Amino acid sequence: MANNRQPVDLERLRKAAEKLRPIEREVLYLSSAEGLRNDAVGERLGITTKTAERHLRDALIKLDREMERLERPWWRFW
Repeated sequence: MANNRQPVDLERLRKAAEKLRPIEREVLYLSSAEGLRNDAVGERLGITTKTAERHLRDALIKLDREMERLERPWWRFW
């Protein structure tokens, strides 16, 4: 994950979160906004703890990549 980033722009974060699968958004929300641990997230959603961990990991990776993509000026894509 990039360390030299600008402060998070909430509009970019919203756009990046729209790219996540619904289950990834739900796991991310329960983990970050409600502060639930992976076992509690899994219990609430009816999935295993390992599956909750995997969805959270995938969501964070996708968010990081999408935020990085949204921060690059258009001319740096070539």
